[in-house]
Amino acid sequence: MRQTVLKHIFQRFDSMLELVQELEGSFLGCKLPIPANKSIGEHMWCIIGARESYARSLLKGSWAGFECSLQNSSDKVEIMEKLELSRLQFTSAFESVEDWNQERDELLVHLLEHETMHEGQLIRHIYALEQPIPAKVKWA
Repeated sequence: MRQTVLKHIFQRFDSMLELVQELEGSFLGCKLPIPANKSIGEHMWCIIGARESYARSLLKGSWAGFECSLQNSSDKVEIMEKLELSRLQFTSAFESVEDWNQERDELLVHLLEHETMHEGQLIRHIYALEQPIPAKVKWA
């Protein structure tokens, strides 16, 4: 089951990267006219921070708190770099774990849920902006 969860996590990672690659950079700051709305860039801040935080948590074996290294949620180049770097951090973390247990498996599932939730929100956001959805985006 762990390998299935990891496969889906990496599919979501690919999807997010393709989404940012294909999106016009000017759309990163766009918000929809609804309450409690984040811009696409703000979603990316949360996604990158979660990947970095779950990587640290996997190494620790329990939740280690949330931190995000993304400084500018409107900078497409920085977002793409941080998406790639957070993927590498996560990959390194899960490859380093020798003692897999229920808590670490739960962390994997929580990360997958987080990525999937944001992907769904971003699909709706991009449709509302009348922009194309990349082919790797599973739920569109």
